[in-house]
Amino acid sequence: MIKIFRKIRKTLLEENRIKKYLLYALGEIILVVIGILIALQINNANQKNLNREALNGYLNSIAQNIESDLKKAETIKEFWLDLVPRLALSRRRMYPAYYQIRQEVYGDSLTAAYRYSRENIDFMSRAINDAWGVKYLTPNVSGFESLTNSGFLSQLQGTDVEELLFNYYNLLEELTIQESNYNQTLQNSFDDFVSADLEGTYTFFNSATQTWGADLVEKLPRLVDEIAFHPSLTPIYFYPEHLIVKYENLLIMGEALREMILSGEEDYTREIENQLARVFDQYANSPYPTVMQHGYRTQDYSYAVASPNQNQAVNLQYLGAHSTVQFDSVAWAVIYWFVGNGVVDANRVKDFSKFTTLRLRMRGVEGGEQIKVSLKDKSNPTDGSETKVPLNLTNEWKDYEIPLSSFAPIQLEEIFMVASIIVEHQACAIEIESIEYLK
Repeated sequence: MIKIFRKIRKTLLEENRIKKYLLYALGEIILVVIGILIALQINNANQKNLNREALNGYLNSIAQNIESDLKKAETIKEFWLDLVPRLALSRRRMYPAYYQIRQEVYGDSLTAAYRYSRENIDFMSRAINDAWGVKYLTPNVSGFESLTNSGFLSQLQGTDVEELLFNYYNLLEELTIQESNYNQTLQNSFDDFVSADLEGTYTFFNSATQTWGADLVEKLPRLVDEIAFHPSLTPIYFYPEHLIVKYENLLIMGEALREMILSGEEDYTREIENQLARVFDQYANSPYPTVMQHGYRTQDYSYAVASPNQNQAVNLQYLGAHSTVQFDSVAWAVIYWFVGNGVVDANRVKDFSKFTTLRLRMRGVEGGEQIKVSLKDKSNPTDGSETKVPLNLTNEWKDYEIPLSSFAPIQLEEIFMVASIIVEHQACAIEIESIEYLK
């Protein structure tokens, strides 16, 4: 081919055809340039493919790290969701009102003396001991650190997967810091308790295997009360909702990120957007959608009772997995959940306008219990004139979903009483497992 081109150039020069020679030379230059450009394009494409393969390698490592971290996060979350109710129940068992419900509603023969039984002490000590056995997530961030140090992260600049990567690992860092601080609080609780050197401690934490002499049985109630209500134990009874919410958010974001990596998606699909919509922003003023779960109220809300006879006609007790509310037969009696902690404040409101439904998982102890459900905004008077939705309960667990429009003319932007259950002229008992708002 080169010999042919040389022969053509020589012929043109010998025949003194300069114009054609120049045109030919220009064409030859153009061909060379085109060849170079094609070569560069092929080289760039090859380099791009190599870079993409390297990026995918880092992303696959991240996906594996996330899979491992999510398994640990799920285990720790479930640990707390199991432990917190046990701690709450161990505390409830120390009050006579707990045994009132057990006797009057369920016909149990247990009396308040049961709180000092070997069985109950063993239950309490196990729950307390489990709380002191701190759990750490210890995430694997090697894949993400390798990616950020490689320079290949720039290939994802401006994409949704880049945003989710940083959101996930920022949340992970925040979670591990708060987890460490909380665990340190539990460790301090243990150290303070040990330093207190309370009488009967060894027997309390080994009640199932210890022989109880007559002298111990006589002073047992005093010893158990001193241990169960010692100030050093106060931190373990706090519901670590801030951590549980972060574990829940991490699980949602981590699973979405892992799906995007494995599918090769760089932008959010509708399915991923729907997943991420479930992430709760703890720093916004938006309300936490779960008022009660596993029968136990969440940290953002408190509850109170009311009745004509000095609020004495309602007894709520947590029984493990659900709470039971016992109503006496009076003109009206109500239990209600409100925003915040401490004393109810009608000016402490949350905006629930983004939600569409209130869902309560309940059942009647006997079936046929007639209740009313209501909400209150800060403008509602306390005369019972708010809109109420009647429900007729069965003795089977059921999700009762009530459209928020049913409570009109409630101002959803200014809700302070997030749920209330009213019973009129009826002695009954109901069980509640969860109360939550749905979008």
